[in-house]
Amino acid sequence: MTETGHSDRRDKAPARRSTRNRPTDTGLLDAACAVIAEVGVDRATMDSIAQRADTSRVTLYAHFGSRDALIDAVIERELAALTTWMFEIYDNGETMRYGQRARYSIESLFDYARRHPEGFRVLLDNRYDDGHPGRRLSAALEPRIAERLRANYAERGTPINTGADTLATMLLGISLDVAYRAVILAGADIGAACDLAVTASLAVLRSVDPEQLRAIDTRPPPTP
Repeated sequence: MTETGHSDRRDKAPARRSTRNRPTDTGLLDAACAVIAEVGVDRATMDSIAQRADTSRVTLYAHFGSRDALIDAVIERELAALTTWMFEIYDNGETMRYGQRARYSIESLFDYARRHPEGFRVLLDNRYDDGHPGRRLSAALEPRIAERLRANYAERGTPINTGADTLATMLLGISLDVAYRAVILAGADIGAACDLAVTASLAVLRSVDPEQLRAIDTRPPPTP
């Protein structure tokens, strides 16, 4: 009660967010990425993202227009960041020996996961779902790996064509699957997961006969 005998309703009014808090797109995307990494795409709401960003749903809609557009923006940003990182790694490893280059690429992928765990989780979590960004990640990286494989086999006098695409899918699949199961599902040590991915990938590279890859290239198309 106040001195005039009336209750002070200001004590019961809900707290308002500061109008001076004007978040940037980057800050909002960071908050959305953190929420998605924590609860998944389906459970990430505009309310939970706004709370993480210390802003309002109105601000989120003003910046991105819709929840789907915000989610897409997060995925696009994280996909661009990881692919840019890996393309630079592939370029840096051009002069390395074959096995050394493979090890360097895999270790760099897991290093990215260590440095950017939330973005990595956003891209890989539920990556087997149709249309999920994990598939887009594979589609972006596999051609570069296949290109390098073709060059390597050509240097060794055994040129291959579509077999390189198959081998690239296998090698990248090993690393992403180990990362997904160890880092996302089990919360395992990233270093141990990386060692497993390197060991398995190098075993594939050592054991695959180039003629097996050439057989894929020359196999006739299936009969309609």
